[in-house]
Amino acid sequence: MNEETVGRFIDQLYDAAFEPGLWAPVMEQFADMIGGTSAWLSQLNLLDGSGDGIIARIDPAMPAVYAQYYALKNPLSNVDDPHDYVRDWVPKIMTDEDWMPKSDLVASEYYNDFLAPQDIHSTLMIRLRLRGFDVSALNINRPLGRAQYDGADLALAHRLHPHLIRAYGLTQKFAALRQLNEDLVVTLDRSPYGVILVDGEGRLRHINRAAEIIVERADGLRLVKGRLTALQPEGAKRLLALIAGAAAPGPTGARGGSMALPARNRRLPYAVTVAPAREERIDVHGRGPSVIVHVTDLEAGVSLPEQRLRELFGLTPAEARVTVVLFEGQTPQEAAESLGISFHTVRVHLGRIFEKTGAHRQTDLVRLMMRVVGVTAD
Repeated sequence: MNEETVGRFIDQLYDAAFEPGLWAPVMEQFADMIGGTSAWLSQLNLLDGSGDGIIARIDPAMPAVYAQYYALKNPLSNVDDPHDYVRDWVPKIMTDEDWMPKSDLVASEYYNDFLAPQDIHSTLMIRLRLRGFDVSALNINRPLGRAQYDGADLALAHRLHPHLIRAYGLTQKFAALRQLNEDLVVTLDRSPYGVILVDGEGRLRHINRAAEIIVERADGLRLVKGRLTALQPEGAKRLLALIAGAAAPGPTGARGGSMALPARNRRLPYAVTVAPAREERIDVHGRGPSVIVHVTDLEAGVSLPEQRLRELFGLTPAEARVTVVLFEGQTPQEAAESLGISFHTVRVHLGRIFEKTGAHRQTDLVRLMMRVVGVTAD
């Protein structure tokens, strides 16, 4: 195998670390390089055989067949004592004959009913990672007509093994970061409060739906050429100063701040809080840290879901309805009238509500409900 071919493969391998969709063609190329025909990048649990993976030149129906029956029949992955196995595990390369006698493998149900129908006779098992009881390995297969792995093929596999381990580890790390990023975006977008991420000069990086609604009103905040600013010059100047301060180096506690942002044709201003998202700069080209701009519409009503009260405190439907109207500012007498029940019934419900929530009076109950909906009560 010439050095140019090996170098190109290593480049493509690390490309796959950033783009998981490239693993299948990389696995095909690696199989070709060491005399294999098909490949399976597996992650299997030692306790129950469950797992998943990426296949190359394998029938797409086979992973489901494996999971449904053969996961617990695979003598190449099942072990007698998973705890001992984990304690002694090292990332190494083994042939199936290193693991067990070939005659025992060929005599197994797994070989005759699962491997042989796929024209798989020999397997090179390249261990990549162990996390808990989950073992990740790259398995390269050969058909019956080819000899067992040895010589130059094994030497090349050993040479590339450290790169395979690093590339696979990077794939897992980047996948976790992508998942975390997607989860955070979903969480932000579901928030009833406006959240905007900008850089130190106010350039937009992310805006959730609640903040979009506020910006679309164009009565206090707006976006101008992709930068967040305020409608009024004084507000714009103050907002930019807070953003720049939050992005500047220095102690986190001394940066950022809050302001009341006047809004056109509105009685109350928007409450704006600016804070740094993190300390370090992580972008190679110096994009700088993100800044969080939290916007609260002080005129927006705060709703208290009845179902949530029932789940949190075990309130009955009637008790939850009483709690909601009291939270909205009604007196017990007004609650009785609006709900069409007697004042005595409201008092009975209120006694049970106090008992279930730990509140001692109506003001305590309102404070607790404010915390339930995410509003600071003190």
